[in-house]
Amino acid sequence: MRFPKQTTGLGVAITGLVVLVAAAVLQLAFVGSYVGALHNPMPHSVPVDLIAPYTIAPRLTAQLDGLPGKPLKIDAATSAAAARDDVGSRRVYGFFEPHSKGRDTLAVATAANRATALAVETVFDGVETSRHRPAPRVVDLAPLPANDPAGLSGFYAVVSWMIGGYLGATLLGLVGETRARSRVRAFARVVALAVYAIASGVLSVLLLDKGIGVLGGHFEDLCAVAALSIFAAAAATAGLQAVLGIAGTGVAILVFVVLGNPSSGGPYARDMLPQFWRVVGEYLPPGAAVDLVRNVLYFGSRDIQTPIIVLAAWAGAGALIALALGGRRVAKPAAEAEAAAGFAAA
Repeated sequence: MRFPKQTTGLGVAITGLVVLVAAAVLQLAFVGSYVGALHNPMPHSVPVDLIAPYTIAPRLTAQLDGLPGKPLKIDAATSAAAARDDVGSRRVYGFFEPHSKGRDTLAVATAANRATALAVETVFDGVETSRHRPAPRVVDLAPLPANDPAGLSGFYAVVSWMIGGYLGATLLGLVGETRARSRVRAFARVVALAVYAIASGVLSVLLLDKGIGVLGGHFEDLCAVAALSIFAAAAATAGLQAVLGIAGTGVAILVFVVLGNPSSGGPYARDMLPQFWRVVGEYLPPGAAVDLVRNVLYFGSRDIQTPIIVLAAWAGAGALIALALGGRRVAKPAAEAEAAAGFAAA
């Protein structure tokens, strides 16, 4: 992962300019993505079930769906049991049940995302005020543990797994070359990254559980999630590096950190973010990993198929690209020139 050697002052200046321009682009991307996604979180069509008699259900549904800014998306549930199943399956964030006498009931799942649960409570407080009724009685169907009251430990674990993945691939590339030059070496690199993902994933879960005392109770499942997440980031980075050389690392940072972290649903669920981040988040490794961690820890490993497919797709695509390009013979000067050109393009 070296830039081409420059023998003139002009060559050094051009290379330095390319590096600074690339750094500036990444910096602006950080600002635009993080601030753009997180500067004003608010609910956008957050799915919530409604349990109400047919005599008032259509009118109440129209009222809730028609709130300014459309913070809610109301679905009908036939019973409290059916609504609880929808919450457990991650189809909705909670349910609302009006009562003819006494306070109405609002059920939420804080473990799905604390900020979203609080936002839904605020919306229904306003609804009840407009109906001249007291604030609803709130029931938490999936509370967060006392040692992780904000529910962010899983998100930060995912951040560390993503960093560990692309950093592992990048540092391993320093041992040889970003282009492995032969399929045998490319295969050895992919296998080494798989072993690294398993080992570092297990060690990270041990640290979280036994060292820090968070995310406990699902050791084997969480180790599998960690290993898959790390390998997805590592293999995808290896594939990007096989195509772009050193620029592949920059693209990996763009995907996993600049775009992936703010759209992951960690601090704020994707239903609280602007449209672009709501759309892309579940298809990027950080978002899939955050969903997988939460569903394993708090929802009985339900609704885990989609995030597993997303992570496996990134891992498989990256590994296949690395293997496919590993047999391509590239002369050293050409490889270095391609790396510099690719970095400038990224």
